[in-house]
Amino acid sequence: MNEKNEAETLMAQLESEMALANLVKRGEYAAGIAVLSGDILKSATAAGVPYRMAEEMAGDFWKAEMLADTVAALIRDASLEDEAEQ
Repeated sequence: MNEKNEAETLMAQLESEMALANLVKRGEYAAGIAVLSGDILKSATAAGVPYRMAEEMAGDFWKAEMLADTVAALIRDASLEDEAEQ
């Protein structure tokens, strides 16, 4: 029985470490997208695009990329849950 508890504890610890690593990875991705969104805003305004329109372009890019990342994470999580159940 003790070995079962140790195995469960180890699995829970590994799961926590993997979740933290995934969170860090997603944070780095979000920071990169923020930089790119800022670059879109700067480039668009430098090219003569009105500020409000450039701001909307940058916001649209941010939303699309973050939504894609969120959906990918949900699919990955669902896939991992399916594997764990099998």
